[in-house]
Amino acid sequence: GPVLLIKLAWGGKSLMKDFRPPSSGGEVGPFYTEMLSHVKEVLDNLKKEFPSYKDGYEIAGFGWHQGWNDGCEAAATNEYEVNLGNFIRDVRKELGVEKLPFVIADSGFGGKGQSNARRLAIRAAQAAPAKSKEFKGSVLCVETESFFRPAEESPSNQGYHWNGNAETYYLIGAGMGEAMKEL
Repeated sequence: GPVLLIKLAWGGKSLMKDFRPPSSGGEVGPFYTEMLSHVKEVLDNLKKEFPSYKDGYEIAGFGWHQGWNDGCEAAATNEYEVNLGNFIRDVRKELGVEKLPFVIADSGFGGKGQSNARRLAIRAAQAAPAKSKEFKGSVLCVETESFFRPAEESPSNQGYHWNGNAETYYLIGAGMGEAMKEL
């Protein structure tokens, strides 16, 4: 049957502030609210957008590839794991899917040679939910360090956004898709 992917992509955002989930306390992130609003708007208007659509749908999974900005400062890095767990729980509750499969693509920018402690801490925090008893069997983390291509193999050397390398983005998406099929 048909599959609908709802993609939202805002660069330069953090989980600590911009996507802050309600369960983390403090002010809920405006992009958390906007993300859920957009998803619900799309789902509420399927007939309008897709005239041949028949009633009924299943929310079958959620992909998350974010983390660069949280690796820029110690406070955001230190609370990333807790915020990510809260994010998963809150999104599941908001969308009404108790065991909604989540696939997280980690922030493997820099490849196998990455040595920045904050970047490595973000990756460990991104992998943690998939290893926890609570999320076992419903969350997977895709390690992306092997997908990184250095500047000399890429269109740019901007120091973020994977040097604009399309192969990298393809490999991340394919890895996330395979992980979602597994879940």
